[in-house]
Amino acid sequence: MSTITITSYFGFLLAALTITSVLFIGLSKIRLI
Repeated sequence: MSTITITSYFGFLLAALTITSVLFIGLSKIRLI
């Protein structure tokens, strides 16, 4: 049960990091343009 919790937390953290990176890159490209 703890393994599933850790996996879910890691997945959520990875997803949040990915979304943040995409938004940051998007804003950077808009500013460059």
